[in-house]
Amino acid sequence: MKIGVIGTGMMGRQLAIRLAKSGHEVMVFNRHKSKVQVIYQSTDGNKIRMANTPADVGNDSKIVIVCVKDHQAIIDISVAKGDAGLIESSRSARGNKDFIVIQCSTISPTESNHVANLYADRNIKLITVPIIGGITAAERGELVLIAAGSKKSFNVAKPLLKDISKQLFYVGPNHSTASTLKLAININIALIALALAEGLVFVKGTGIDPDIFLKILNSTYFKTGLSENKGPKIIHDEYTASFSLTNMVKDLKLTLQTAYNLGLILPVTASAHAIYKASEAVDLSNLDYTSVASFLLRLNGISRFEKRRRQSKDSVHPGNTKNRC
Repeated sequence: MKIGVIGTGMMGRQLAIRLAKSGHEVMVFNRHKSKVQVIYQSTDGNKIRMANTPADVGNDSKIVIVCVKDHQAIIDISVAKGDAGLIESSRSARGNKDFIVIQCSTISPTESNHVANLYADRNIKLITVPIIGGITAAERGELVLIAAGSKKSFNVAKPLLKDISKQLFYVGPNHSTASTLKLAININIALIALALAEGLVFVKGTGIDPDIFLKILNSTYFKTGLSENKGPKIIHDEYTASFSLTNMVKDLKLTLQTAYNLGLILPVTASAHAIYKASEAVDLSNLDYTSVASFLLRLNGISRFEKRRRQSKDSVHPGNTKNRC
């Protein structure tokens, strides 16, 4: 199948590579050409081609996946200057019955409905499909996808979506439903990461090697995939982004705006947003969202985890503050 991918950041790049390796012909577009070039270094260039405009992608693809940063970026590629926008492509303009756009970006429910109406006005079939999972899951085709929109269009796109996912949930015709559920998932991710970070900072502050805390946690019912996979990286101060801290700030902000519009109070989410926002302000924005642990270390005047571990090998009792920073 001829597939288009618009947006080749961390996630879009992996989707394009995965689809090419699955046998699809892929055409990609990104406003920054250097991000497209990385794809050529990762897979068979004969199966991935570069487009000059979003409209070129639409003209040459049966299904186009849009995976960009935010709502404004979706509008920018959809209604580009002149006839360069995705909704201006000849396939779109003809209302081609086989042409489908899959919108994967995390946006608010209100923004999701706005995008759906924009495409519906041009008689373009749109499915909203937020993504759960990082770049490793994308590379392995193990993402979890939440799909909303026309059931008929979903069924057409389903084989393609299965190529990139291990779980696929269709949640009905309302595009906002998928976006709401994605934001709710991200609340959990943000709070779990923050709880893990505070636990590690707490034990380190008392002079205990955080590694033993992590081993105990991961032997209990309360372990998570995050504590198992991200925990060791946090201890070793490894924050290469699979999902950036600045994107977490954006998603929590969208969540709180949506809650406010609904008259809902989410006090823990509000507190988490404030902490992640403060972390963003101290040059952690492009690191992984778990770098919030680094912010908490700084807040408490404590040095890096790994350095502290070497200093505190003999400090195993909470009352021992001999080497405390």
